[in-house]
Amino acid sequence: MNREFMLRNLILDRYTSIRQFAGEIDIPYSTLMTLLTRGVGGASFDVVIKICRNLEIDPVELSQGNISYWGRKV
Repeated sequence: MNREFMLRNLILDRYTSIRQFAGEIDIPYSTLMTLLTRGVGGASFDVVIKICRNLEIDPVELSQGNISYWGRKV
């Protein structure tokens, strides 16, 4: 499972839609959809940090293709 797919699933587990999540973290919906479609690697650092902070996941783990909550892998 790739990191974009994991992120999408995590967002949809916690929010009713991707659009709602984008509004919550104050980034454009189109930016979030591009990130989830084309890859996290091309996203700006600030956007990735906003996403990780809100979902309470470790950005370093995400960069390695994992999602962990402050040390606990999902």
